[in-house]
Amino acid sequence: MTRVVVRCDASLSIGSGHVIRCRTLGRELKKSGAEVLFLCRRQPGDLIGLLEREFQVLTLPKQQLLPCEGLENRELYSAWLGCSQEQDAQDFIQALLIANLNNFDWLIADHYGLDATWESQVQIGLKKDVPHKLLAIDDLADRNHQADILLDQNFFGESSNQRYQWLVPTQCRQLLGPQYALLGPEYAVLHPLVPSRKDACRVLIFFGGVDKENLTTRALEAFNDPKLDHLSVDVVLGHASPHRKAVAELVAQRNLTTLHDPLPSLAGLIARADLAIGAGGTTSWERACLRLPSLVVTI
Repeated sequence: MTRVVVRCDASLSIGSGHVIRCRTLGRELKKSGAEVLFLCRRQPGDLIGLLEREFQVLTLPKQQLLPCEGLENRELYSAWLGCSQEQDAQDFIQALLIANLNNFDWLIADHYGLDATWESQVQIGLKKDVPHKLLAIDDLADRNHQADILLDQNFFGESSNQRYQWLVPTQCRQLLGPQYALLGPEYAVLHPLVPSRKDACRVLIFFGGVDKENLTTRALEAFNDPKLDHLSVDVVLGHASPHRKAVAELVAQRNLTTLHDPLPSLAGLIARADLAIGAGGTTSWERACLRLPSLVVTI
């Protein structure tokens, strides 16, 4: 049996997108007969409990998170990791050794705080007589990867195929573009069944499982306009969000408005909505797959 190890995190700072798309990939790998194991670091807002419903999860030691205010780009992503890449690699290897699970076929890494430094250290630290291959999932094209396969589901026009030209080994296979988007099979099933929207009757608001900036509240407040009273509004927000209580109070004050708990899939809500308001990320691909007009807010 093929054994696959996945390294990804969710937190109040990172959000939930990396874990959710890796969960989608993990589900498909399990269907094909693979054994899938996740390694995640305990942090406020992690989704370890969610993953444990379907997969074996090994947890890395909780670290004192660095303040993220005022940080940008690589400094911000490094703070999300909670420690140095070298320390994370050591914790990763130690967790596998303790569980006697260092023998695996594929390693999947999906974390903006990890790059070739971590990937090389993991390869060196594991037994050399147990070869494995590495799939790196990325969106940023801002750092080197020591990977056998690089997956980036985003589209950048004519420059798409050139983004990682100098960032991966020459033998690395690059899977680039929306045709590699990590979406569940339910989206392909629903796609031909969804009619074109002609009128706006139902709106979906989803800014990710955490929505640290509380954009959900700002969107909901806009629907207090009496001219929009006829619209039904579906709101999705994770229990780990620091703003969930405030959002629940706003939802209770408006008719035709429902606050949903995190769902196994957003496909049903997306399919019946006429307009979506949310942030960029994995859910953007889900909305596009079901041809849903969207207002994407960038912060």
